[in-house]
Amino acid sequence: MKLKCLIIDDEPLAHKVIGKYAGDLPHLEVVGSAYSAMEAMGMLGQQQVDLIFLDINMPRIQGLDFLRTLPNPPMCIITTAYKEFALEGYELKVIDYLLKPIAFERFFQAVNRAIEQKQLMEKPTAVSTQETVTKNEDPTLFLKEDRKVHQVKVKDIDYLESYGSYVKVHVAGQTIITLERLSNFEEKLKVHHFIRVHKSYLVPVDRIELIEGNELIVSGKKLPIGAVYRHNVNDLFK
Repeated sequence: MKLKCLIIDDEPLAHKVIGKYAGDLPHLEVVGSAYSAMEAMGMLGQQQVDLIFLDINMPRIQGLDFLRTLPNPPMCIITTAYKEFALEGYELKVIDYLLKPIAFERFFQAVNRAIEQKQLMEKPTAVSTQETVTKNEDPTLFLKEDRKVHQVKVKDIDYLESYGSYVKVHVAGQTIITLERLSNFEEKLKVHHFIRVHKSYLVPVDRIELIEGNELIVSGKKLPIGAVYRHNVNDLFK
C-alpha cells in the first residue's frame, strides 16, 4: 500500500524535512506541496490525496479552519509548533499531532497509524479476517532499522526473537533489528499463523520442522519451548 500525500505548510524548511522523511518511507508518495490553504484547495480538487501533513499557523486561513471546510477530508497529520491546539485537532479526528521539530521516529509512528487507518477503511465488512488474509497472497511488514525501512514478506520470516527493547526479525538469510516489543508482533502476526513458543520467540507454524520435548526446530534453528507457552504448541495437535 502506498499513500499519496500532500504537504501544506507556509515554511519551506518544513517542506524539506517532511519531504525527506517521506522519501525514506517506501509506502509514501508526495504528490504536491502547498504553501497556503488556498493553494492546497486547488490541488485537492485536481488529484487523489490519501493523507495531508497540515500546519496550523498559516496566512489567511489557519490549518484547522481549512480542515473544517473540507466536506470529505483526506486523513490528516498535524505538523505544528503549537501544542495548545492538540485537543482541537483530535476533535477533528486527525491521525496524529506532531510537534516541530519533528523526530523521524514520531513521523514514522504517525504514518504507520495512517496506514492502519487506511487498511481499516478499505477492509470489506462482510469478509472475515481470515478470508481477507487468504486473498492477500503476499502480505508484508515495514520494519524500521536505524534510518532504513525494510519491507519484508510475511511468508519469508523464519522467526522473531526478543532482544531487550528490540526484536530481531530473522528473514530470508538476514537479521533485521527493529525497536518494537515482541508482544506487538505477536498481535500483528497471529492472523498469519505465528505462535509464541517462548517469552523470547515468535514463530510461523509452517516453519516448524520438528517438536521434541521442550524444544522445536524452526527453519533449521533449535529453539526452546517455554512452560508458559507450551499450550500454544500443544494446540497444534488438536
